[in-house]
Amino acid sequence: MLHSEAKHPVCAYKWMNWSLTPKVQGDVAAWFGSLPVVPQGCKASPLLGEKGCETNGFNYFDKIAFWKTPIAEGGKFVPYSRWTQDYIAIMGGR
Repeated sequence: MLHSEAKHPVCAYKWMNWSLTPKVQGDVAAWFGSLPVVPQGCKASPLLGEKGCETNGFNYFDKIAFWKTPIAEGGKFVPYSRWTQDYIAIMGGR
């Protein structure tokens, strides 16, 4: 995302495009122990290594459950704000 009032949007877009190149994505994945956003990054980064993506779970990508913010769905579920309050209370030793 880019701020609607960014002072230098061209520079910001250039940086975003650069950050999505396969080598940069592979290097970032190696640094954080994650996977590159661009799958070509698995082969483009000497820092990540030949088996870096395999080691970091690339072959299990289809088993990842991505986060979805809970919604109330017509009273069927507890609203997220309520869930958050209750969770904080429980963790705080209510």
